[in-house]
Amino acid sequence: MSVPDASMKHAAPLEAFLQSFAGTTWDMAEVFSQLREDAPVVYVPILDMWVVSRYEDVVVALRDVERFVQPVGVMGEVPAEFAADLPGGYALSHTALTNANPPDHTRIRKLAQKPLTPRAVLRYEDMIRGVANDLVDRFADAGRADLVQQYAFPLSVTVMANVLGIPSDRHEDFRRWVLGTFELMVPTLTPQRRAELARDQVEFSAFVRDTIAERRAAPGDDLISGLVQAREGGEPGLSESECLGVVAQLITGGFETTQGTIGLALNTLCEDRALLDRVLDDPGLLPSLVDETVRRFCPARGVFRDTTCDVTLHGQVIPQGARLFVLIGAANQDPAQFDCPFAFDVDRDPGVMRRHVGFGQGIHKCIGIALAQLDIRIALEVLLSRLPGLRLVDGEDRPLAMGFVFSTPQRLVCAWDHHTTAGA
Repeated sequence: MSVPDASMKHAAPLEAFLQSFAGTTWDMAEVFSQLREDAPVVYVPILDMWVVSRYEDVVVALRDVERFVQPVGVMGEVPAEFAADLPGGYALSHTALTNANPPDHTRIRKLAQKPLTPRAVLRYEDMIRGVANDLVDRFADAGRADLVQQYAFPLSVTVMANVLGIPSDRHEDFRRWVLGTFELMVPTLTPQRRAELARDQVEFSAFVRDTIAERRAAPGDDLISGLVQAREGGEPGLSESECLGVVAQLITGGFETTQGTIGLALNTLCEDRALLDRVLDDPGLLPSLVDETVRRFCPARGVFRDTTCDVTLHGQVIPQGARLFVLIGAANQDPAQFDCPFAFDVDRDPGVMRRHVGFGQGIHKCIGIALAQLDIRIALEVLLSRLPGLRLVDGEDRPLAMGFVFSTPQRLVCAWDHHTTAGA
């Protein structure tokens, strides 16, 4: 495949973009702006990818599932010694939502979304609130905590485990499986570490398969029960493989972005006292706060797509078989779509806000939006109501996730006044 080199004109924005992978660039606004203006569709040799940053092009890449497809094999090959225990590959590779196209995708999504509608996920509200309060109880009296590692991260893991119906004595295993799934996407893993993680994936897949069988025999009120019971007309329900794929894709699609959005929203509130006071006075602003956090500080820089044929975007021909890094974060700050895009504005018109692509677009739009929004809203509501005078601790490092995709806080040390309130 013949591709052009990045020109000198593109050198500055691309260098800034690549440096952001180090986990030190909190605000990508300027980097994204340079890319949109100087290199909206550009090949980056060191990544062997095309980077796409303008809203109109990003939406095309997200919506056109014929020419732009979800890459396969993002977790690498299954080591030979585990192949027999992972028929069909890692759970994330099983055909389900993100890696299926119509007509299979239409049927799977229609069934999988039944237990994930806004009305359906409301049954988890008390559970989420209970998890949040239990976590705050552990550090409230200390007057200071790392609200990523001690709150946002464990809350996201515990809520997801509870939603799936995983018993509490397996939550630590679940946490290990979740983190291992993300680690398998790192291309520089040693063979030994890859084998260790593959062994964990065998354990994860076996556990989910066993749980699917148990729920078919005796359904409960959890998400896996909802998946195995979902029916639509005379169509068949989800197969074991499809259920496994849906569960794995929900975990990877929702975990990092949920805990990351909690951290990004907290950082924004602590840096803007006037906004924090408004939210404290009117918790009804929290849904808008969550949406604006996703738009302005998108927890995922972008997603990957592969081309199935030669494609022209913004006058640039991208060859068949190329990989794209589609910058949803850059699209969300495109001035062609959002007035004053760099301003954090919870009063944006809802119709305008719905244009943001932080949860995807088209048939592959995130199926767990309602659950993620509920989780984040309650997490913020509990924290703000129980920790008066919440503020960042000066001098503490605030690293972000390192790597391509995620731009999420990994540490956020905050302090508050000691007269905390008890959990509800």
